[in-house]
Amino acid sequence: MVTYELEIEGRSLFVADCNNDINSGPFIFWPLDPVEDESWENVANLVHEMTPDKEFTLIGFKVNAWDYEMSPWPAEVFKGRKFEGGGESVLEWLVNSCIPELEKKLNVAYILSEAWSMTEDNPKEQEEWYRDYYIAGYSLAGLFSLWTYFESCVFSGVASASGSLWYPGFIEYASKHELIDDTKIYLSLGNKEEKSKNRLMASVGDITRQLSVLFNHAAKEGTLLDFKYEIEEGNHFNNPQLRLAKGIAWLLDSNVKF
Repeated sequence: MVTYELEIEGRSLFVADCNNDINSGPFIFWPLDPVEDESWENVANLVHEMTPDKEFTLIGFKVNAWDYEMSPWPAEVFKGRKFEGGGESVLEWLVNSCIPELEKKLNVAYILSEAWSMTEDNPKEQEEWYRDYYIAGYSLAGLFSLWTYFESCVFSGVASASGSLWYPGFIEYASKHELIDDTKIYLSLGNKEEKSKNRLMASVGDITRQLSVLFNHAAKEGTLLDFKYEIEEGNHFNNPQLRLAKGIAWLLDSNVKF
């Protein structure tokens, strides 16, 4: 595994490239809060340990204004804490700037490789050049990730670990949006998270279960490629890195054993 840092349009990215000489495997995007900046490599290592035979590139991108950038729309939630709905600007940067620039930077190994010959007469090799995009997040970033999955239709899989799915209006939003064919969704929640004294946050259990019923039905009907709902031990702050790593590992391999 090779780790390094990049910057795209003023936003810092932390990259863990777990690939062979020629890049392959999906890009996995992960919104990082300021605390996770210091420990993002741990998640990459956990994912690699869980799925040693899978290739992937984990890309953590810096989130400076957490409540603003990770909220899909403005909402009154807590007194003195503003959720102003800046997620749209992050999504636009991610889809229109970050992904195209990363394709140029990280797929350069294909273009320069002696084994690579991309011509108009060789569509098979061009197809192999394509890389899936996944997105994964924890807490409010889990909400942002699931919203981004619906809003952009770019991602082949999403992992929302202990996602803030209690966010006002989200269950209505998700229920009205069509699921994307041949994609994967992973949800997890700690078994004590819905015991919050805050009534809004305590609704996370019911909402997550409602969504799990919806997603599980879609998987059985063949719309979704696969779906998993994992119930974890503890409250919201129990083993967040492990919970997120499990979601990412499952996106890479639905048969992974935790």
